[in-house]
Amino acid sequence: MRTYKTKEPMRNRLLIHCVFMFVFLLLTPPAIANDKTRTLQKAVEVPMSVSAKPLVGVYYYPWYSGGGRYSWRKAMRLHLENPQKPKSGLYDSRDPKVIADHIEQSVRGGISFWAVSWWGPRDHKDRTFSDNILKHPDSSKLKYAILYESTGRMRSFKNPDYSKWMSDLGYLKENYFDDPRYLRINGRPVIFVYLSREYFRNKGQNALKRMREKFPEIYLVGDDVFFGKGLENDYKSEWAKNFDAVTAYDVYGQSVGILGGTHKAVEFLAKNYRQAKKAANSVGTAFMPAIAPGYNDTAVRKGHPGRARYFTDVDNSKEGDIFREMIRQAALPNIDPSCDNIIMITSFNEWYEDSQIEATAGTSPASSTDDSNSGSYYTGGQRYVDYEYLYLDILKEEISKSKR
Repeated sequence: MRTYKTKEPMRNRLLIHCVFMFVFLLLTPPAIANDKTRTLQKAVEVPMSVSAKPLVGVYYYPWYSGGGRYSWRKAMRLHLENPQKPKSGLYDSRDPKVIADHIEQSVRGGISFWAVSWWGPRDHKDRTFSDNILKHPDSSKLKYAILYESTGRMRSFKNPDYSKWMSDLGYLKENYFDDPRYLRINGRPVIFVYLSREYFRNKGQNALKRMREKFPEIYLVGDDVFFGKGLENDYKSEWAKNFDAVTAYDVYGQSVGILGGTHKAVEFLAKNYRQAKKAANSVGTAFMPAIAPGYNDTAVRKGHPGRARYFTDVDNSKEGDIFREMIRQAALPNIDPSCDNIIMITSFNEWYEDSQIEATAGTSPASSTDDSNSGSYYTGGQRYVDYEYLYLDILKEEISKSKR
């Protein structure tokens, strides 16, 4: 009896101590947690809210010139009966006045960074970025990241060439990563990889492994989410494991490209983003929703019906209505605090695919006819508006509503 009485208080104290330690360990993240564990913990600890402050990024193209391959002849809006031009005119991307105007427009629209199209070391676009954009006196008003143009560096989808991958990353590290204006997430320099779903899904694993070993600091964002091949396809978590975050460049192909300029197209995009975010977060990968104002690449290739920028399933829909609803339904409800609530926009100035939000001159009347033999090859009979600052202002207005 005496033995029982003397040991019972010790057992109680031991039990209390064990419970305390269990709760402490449960609530305390491991000190040696890797980046993906910390990312997932952050996503769990900070609940998604449309009132969170988003960080807006745009895909930016520094390839325009007065002639040559990247000329303005491929811009669909120049084929309209009443041609529509950028506010900056048919510009050269190296013009300091144009760069200043683009930065001013970005600030007006609440844009935080450009993901700049990059095609290789000392390529024309690379030199424009390094020698003109980054050296511009206004450049510090924004952040910058690289959009790695995989089709130009790895070529074939069936038999990709990864031989340039590591040297390209070494060049980017040497020339850009230490710049204080370079975009970082969790202290790590960010690279967006175009069409990662073609180059790193069930292939290219050795290239990714070498990257992680030599450049562990890189925060890799895959253009990996796409629902265009079937209306019931799910995004798989095993695909997301390859990246620190996943996003979708091709908004058109998984929304209005399938279902037309309809509310159903926006709802479809939003539903699939919810599923993709859940799948990605389940393996500690972040999600960046992407939106686009419209799409029409009929001046550069065949096979994709052009879509104007208003709803065709409701009467009296106005220019910009689709973009506004994409922000409200697809983007804001799916922002992810584990990657700084980033929303990507396709694009700032991809005029060849008519996905730009860059301001237009606003000097031409709306057009539904063009200079083709049929008068509607480029427009498809839809109305195109010389919209001026409309998309930048919609973006600013809708994002500002979400701020705490």
